[in-house]
Amino acid sequence: MEINLPLSKSEGIRALISLYLLRRGRGQTAMPPRDEVIPVDAPEDLQVLYDGLQILLAGSGTDIRLSASASVARFLVALAAAEGRRVSFRLTDNQLLRRPMRPLEDYLHGLGVSVERNEEQWVVDSSRLSVPRETTADARAWESSQFVSAIIYFSIAGNYPLGIQRQYSAPSSRYIALTIEYLRQIGVDLTWQADWIRFKPREQSDLTGLKTYVFHLPADYTSASYWLELQILHPEIHKLVLRGMDPDSFHPDTRLLSFYNPFLDFTTTDDALTSSRRPVSDGLRPLSLDLSQNPDLFPTLFATMIGLGMKTTFTGLSSLAYKESDRLGASLSIAQDLGWSSDAFINVTPNGFTYTGVPRETKPKRVTLGHRGDHRLAMAFGVLATTLEETQVEIPDDVTVTARSYPHFFSDLCRQAR
Repeated sequence: MEINLPLSKSEGIRALISLYLLRRGRGQTAMPPRDEVIPVDAPEDLQVLYDGLQILLAGSGTDIRLSASASVARFLVALAAAEGRRVSFRLTDNQLLRRPMRPLEDYLHGLGVSVERNEEQWVVDSSRLSVPRETTADARAWESSQFVSAIIYFSIAGNYPLGIQRQYSAPSSRYIALTIEYLRQIGVDLTWQADWIRFKPREQSDLTGLKTYVFHLPADYTSASYWLELQILHPEIHKLVLRGMDPDSFHPDTRLLSFYNPFLDFTTTDDALTSSRRPVSDGLRPLSLDLSQNPDLFPTLFATMIGLGMKTTFTGLSSLAYKESDRLGASLSIAQDLGWSSDAFINVTPNGFTYTGVPRETKPKRVTLGHRGDHRLAMAFGVLATTLEETQVEIPDDVTVTARSYPHFFSDLCRQAR
């Protein structure tokens, strides 16, 4: 089986913003043509971000569309705050309202930026922005890679001095490292020492020292997880080739290879990942998975383990309550809808639980998958549904729900099933 994966959303977001900062620093007023940087079938969140950056760079538009992506919203709000004018954002998905924004708002409010939010639009007014000689953000109470990255983008866009005091946190450190790596590709170096991140303003406003910026995006490791799940749950799939993978990617979700290592052997080339089934003995020990660094992998890993009947303890799940849905609660609810007993999941806390390995106890004839509009739940449990004998699973709005990260996922899945 051979699959062409979509672009990495996390890396695509950071690369697009780096490209925007480079164009802005050189005084340019337009992004490169869309088809030069992202393909037509790119994840919707990348298209929304591109459109927003184009409007900001033009310096005149005020109506920017937001999707349900919290990262896109946070980064665009931070970049808009550096504009020194009023910018409005139009909401197209109410799921965005439940995503935290407070640390970024508090930071910007302290500098004189007004951020007003309601159910229809958000308005950022930075006409009274006042940045002191030294700007310090204390992130120790709300350690978050996206808020830290948003503040970094704000400071670089405005060429403002910045110091971020933080406590070491492995989960956010990996994503902050991803942000810093993409900034270094356009010639912006930040100092990262122990619990401080610092940005020193450039003496010149343009980045003339950088002659070229190669805009190359790898495939998405998180999207690869759904196909690895499919292979593990279907013994007849002996070999899987995933195209577009970067073996040297900085993306935190490259850890999925170690999570699936008990079941699969992996080999990598410059642009592909090949997985082969590994003989698994009946005596495989129960697994313990800490997903504090990789919360987006939880739905796939959970669906895989209950499909296998593999006793597994999951930890590091506290951030799941603030994703596109309450992914922990929703996943447990979906599992019960599909026939697993609530007793199969013990010691449930906001941070984790243990699946006892008990297989599903009932086989309902028909289930409508309650994915709550969450793309990762739809795809992870959609794959699991291909293994559930005697149960027909309907996935509402299958095309719409996956558009933001993996367009055409279910059409690809159906094609492979044939």
